[in-house]
Amino acid sequence: MIFYFSATGNSKYAAERIAAAADDRLIYLRDAVRGRCYRYEAARDERVGFVFPTYFWGLPSILNFFVEKLELSGYTDQYIYAVLTCGGSTGGAGDQLAALLEKKGLHLSAQFGIPMVDNYVPMFKIAPPEEVETRLNAAEEHIEEVIRVIRAKGLGDYNRSRGTAPGIMTAALYPLYAHGRSTKPFVVTDHCIGCGLCQEICPCGAILISGGKPAWIKPQCVRCLGCLHRCPAQAIHWKKPDEDQGRYYNPRVEA
Repeated sequence: MIFYFSATGNSKYAAERIAAAADDRLIYLRDAVRGRCYRYEAARDERVGFVFPTYFWGLPSILNFFVEKLELSGYTDQYIYAVLTCGGSTGGAGDQLAALLEKKGLHLSAQFGIPMVDNYVPMFKIAPPEEVETRLNAAEEHIEEVIRVIRAKGLGDYNRSRGTAPGIMTAALYPLYAHGRSTKPFVVTDHCIGCGLCQEICPCGAILISGGKPAWIKPQCVRCLGCLHRCPAQAIHWKKPDEDQGRYYNPRVEA
């Protein structure tokens, strides 16, 4: 089984590729958390995977929340792996997951890093289409390697995308995410068509369509930016309307 989280399609694409090659089932964390589904049965020879993006060189808050509640019955030291997608580097995010799993009596057997397309628009502009294609083509090679190792149940740290001083980077910058994630910076322009997609896809139920427009009803969210990137009218922005930052959803995966 593969537990995955994805807001802009990168981790979804990786998870689907791995699941298809390994004949594994996919479990979307947004749906699991919304449905309060935390109990799962692991077959004796079943691989258990976690595929997710890295935020501020650490774990998305929804993954922290899910793992803390996870009840994995039938576990007898099965092969557990993590695949981390990133724009540049993963930092110590994989080690964070390993520590969380150890608290549950679960052992992380292997971890991998896959650089893809950075889409954190509060800090970066989305790359032009030709650069996006180049990065996604490079990611294909990483995914193929990950699949080969997972099928062979290779053990160890295969993550070559940790970056410089990964532990220091995570310790210094992840608290900005863990203790932040305010929803106040989101703004909506009059381009909003009231379709409700943002409310539907928000992984933590922080958005409610009110008066025909989205309103953030929780002080914090996952900060996945799925609402911003997937708005069909590009009406959702960060702090101020800015069309130049661009929008992104992995073109190789179905939304």
